[in-house]
This record gives sequence, structure tokens and C-alpha cells, in this order.
Amino acid sequence: MNPIQIHKYIIKKSKKTYYRMVVIVSLIFIIISSYAFFYMFNQLANKENFYNNTNAHLIRIEGKMSNNILGKLNSEDVEQTEYMLRDRGERYKMSKIFKLSSGIMNASDNKGMILYGLDETFSNMLNQHFEMKDNVLYSEMGLGELSIIIPHIQFTEQGDIQSNSFDKKTFQLKNIYDVVDKSNMAYFFSRKVNDLPMMFTTQDTLVDILNIMFKDNLKETDNGQLHSYNSIYDFIDVEEVLIYIDDIQSLGELVEQFRSSDFLVSYAFDSFESLSTDLWKSNMLYNIILVLLVMISMIYIALTYRNYLKSQQKDIGIFKIFGYSDQSICRIYNQVLFKLFGSVFVIAFIFNLIICFNRWGTFMLIFALESLMLLFIVWFISQYQIRRVINKGVLFLIKDDKEFE
Repeated sequence: MNPIQIHKYIIKKSKKTYYRMVVIVSLIFIIISSYAFFYMFNQLANKENFYNNTNAHLIRIEGKMSNNILGKLNSEDVEQTEYMLRDRGERYKMSKIFKLSSGIMNASDNKGMILYGLDETFSNMLNQHFEMKDNVLYSEMGLGELSIIIPHIQFTEQGDIQSNSFDKKTFQLKNIYDVVDKSNMAYFFSRKVNDLPMMFTTQDTLVDILNIMFKDNLKETDNGQLHSYNSIYDFIDVEEVLIYIDDIQSLGELVEQFRSSDFLVSYAFDSFESLSTDLWKSNMLYNIILVLLVMISMIYIALTYRNYLKSQQKDIGIFKIFGYSDQSICRIYNQVLFKLFGSVFVIAFIFNLIICFNRWGTFMLIFALESLMLLFIVWFISQYQIRRVINKGVLFLIKDDKEFE
């Protein structure tokens, strides 16, 4: 009889044990599939909610305590934060927001407004690329033009502020939500002052407006010319500093370092005392469970099949008595092995298709993991367990069976 066909009779003879193994091994792979799906779903959720969520990487610095008084940030404070970041070797992006909350008025109704100056890096804080143009104001209002009144600010000898004249300047007006998502802007600018309308512009444009406001305070230089303001820090302090940190794991330590330097700091997951540590621990736990599950499953399957081969020892001895070569017997039992794990592969494949429907990336990863497991188990059983039993002598194979005793 063809050795390749004999495996069918072996399966039929031991069908109770054989099919019990098919069920047990299939259940093991279903459990692995279920856990692997949960593992992948958790990893994707962490990526979406934490690692790929721009807000989760952001640190907001809104002031600094000095003599128990909260003050705005000046240029030295900004330099200090950058030094601390460089000293730690952090990969970061920084955006500085300036706010002019008094003085500017809408020329059409003489109502005040809040004017924010945004820099080029601000778009990185939103993970949404956009570009604001100079000499353009952006707001929630309609398109067109807007004339604003810019008062000339003067400082008296007593340190008071007064204004006796003003300039009127017209700007092109655009809708901010044409370039930025409303939800993104609301995250940073949801706090309105006295319900005044908010305007946004580039920092260069804000500097031009401030130069008009404070032109009466320009001082003469040594050569008789008027000093021109070159930096926005010459006029106002920073309203808020936004810092995007690439490595979310370092957020907790970095925030504590800023706070120990008296900065007023907040970030998205401030309520979690050790977010980065908790994420690391949970990921490590999931990885350990997955590795243990795979290892224990492979060991259990190998031991189960070894017991199955032990129950086949008498038949293997009989094959040898009838003159079958070790190579032929090995082929026969390899066919039994391939058919068993082929059935398991089909069951696992169908189950993975069902639970991973429309998640083909997850399906491919689970499919690859289980395929490698099956290949390794089949290779190990074929090369070591089957050959080890077949290489034993005829007397040992027959004597070891209880019926022989």
C-alpha cells in the first residue's frame, strides 16, 4: 500500500484521539487569536489616544510664579524653558502666543477686540499644516476688510498711560476656520475676555501694529535717529508657550521639572499622576502575557502530540516488522501531522477573518504570528518527536504498549 495513503487508516483507527487533538489545538489558537486581537486593539487605541494624539504631547506654560505672584512669561523665561529642554536632550517644537487684549478697536462700532499673534510653529501644535499671511486678520467674522483703530500710547512721568491720538488701518479679513479646524482652535482659545471678538494674525503683523501704538515712545539713538523696535518682547510678554514633546514617556518628568522652576504648567492628562509610567507598565504587561501565552501553548501542543505518538508506538513497530523503512514511516506520520495542523490552520484562519473583519492590518499581523507558530510546531514535531520515536528499536516499540504486556 502506498505509504502516503496509510495515514488515512491511522487517523480512522485513532479518530477519537485525533479529533480531540484537533479541537484542543483549535481552541488554543482561537484563544491566541482573541488575545492577539485584544492586544492589537489596545495598541492601536494607545496610538490613537496617546502616541498619535497631538494634544497628548503638548505642554502649556501660561506663566511663572515670582514672590507668590503669577506673572507673564518674558524672553528670559522662554530661554530658560528652551535650555531645560536642550539639557535633557528632548526633541521638541515650541510655539509662543502673544496677546494684545486692550487698546485696539473696531473702527465701525468702536468695540474692543482681542488680537493674538501666532508664529510659524503654531501649526505644528495642531498637527494641521496651514500658513497665515502678513497684514491679514483672521477671525470668526465674515470675509472682506476690517478697519481698526490703533491708539498712540504715551507714558507720563508718573508712569500712567494716556492716548491723545490714533491711527486707522485697514486689513484684509479672512475666516480663521477656512484654514484651521474649529475644534483645534477651540482647544487653545476657548477662554474669551468679556466676550470680546478674537482676532488672529502673524507675529510680524502684530509687531507692526505695536510699533504704531508705541511710536510716540521711540527714543533717539546716538546718531539722532529714532530707535525702532525689532522684537515683540520690546512691547509685551508672552501669553502662553506651547511645547510639543516627541517622546510622550518623558512628559511626566518634564512637567515636574518645569513646575519645580515655578512655571505654571498644564497638559492634557494632568489628572493622571504617572501617565507615561502607566502606559509603559500596561504595554509591558500585555507583551509578557502574549509571550507567555504563545510559549505555553506551543509547549502544551508539543507535549500533547508526544502523548499521541506514544499511543502509536505499537503501530510504528508493526510497520517496521512488515519492512517499512524509517523514511516511509516518517512520511506516513508527517502526513497525519500535516492534516491535523492543516485543519487547525483553516479553523484559525476563518475565526481570524470573522473577528478582524475590516481590520486587515490586524488580521495580517495575527495571521503571520499564528502561521509562524504553526510552522515552528510542525517542524519541531516532525524533526524531533516523530524521528525520535521511529528511531527506536522494534522490541522497544512493541513492548512499550500495554496490550503487549
